[in-house]
Amino acid sequence: MARKTKEEALATRAQIIDAARRVFHAEGVNRSTLDKVAKAAGVTRGAVYWHFTNKAELFLAVKQTYMSEFELLQSLLLDDASPLDAITKYLQALFTVLLENQEARETFEIILLRCEYVEDFHEVLQVITEPCSDIVSAYEHLYRTAATNNQLKPGLDAKLLALDTMAFAIGTIRAILSGQLIDLYRGKTTQLVNAHMTLRRA
Repeated sequence: MARKTKEEALATRAQIIDAARRVFHAEGVNRSTLDKVAKAAGVTRGAVYWHFTNKAELFLAVKQTYMSEFELLQSLLLDDASPLDAITKYLQALFTVLLENQEARETFEIILLRCEYVEDFHEVLQVITEPCSDIVSAYEHLYRTAATNNQLKPGLDAKLLALDTMAFAIGTIRAILSGQLIDLYRGKTTQLVNAHMTLRRA
């Protein structure tokens, strides 16, 4: 039997990752098995292990594949010229992707609601939460810049504002992921973000 080409191997890997997302979302990460993923992907269990050492590694591959669009949005937080507008645009783009991209939304749901970070997944939690620290730092930097430019209401603490904005974002994400509220939030995220940021503007 001829060795699989690189393209075929990449296609199989993508197939396994997509199947894992569907299985993790349907059953929860901790109740899922690599056997179930293999069956959903239409490949052998050996094929899954050829690409991924364990379920934790596969979980991170799902996160990387379907969360990459969110990671690209972080470039919006680099605009020091209009710091409050940068946060506004980032939040609006974040919620828009979450509402419009079903695969990304399901992956967010897997990470936040369908995985218990115990045993082998304890170390995975650090990988998951590390970008949050970077985002909070970016918020804080932008709020400090806004204060320097007299664009921020006097007396507001940049670090507390950054934590509050992260809490606002996570709360809105969880509300969208609840399913029952998704239609309520659809079309309203722009107003929500503007209201959140207006409280901070000078």
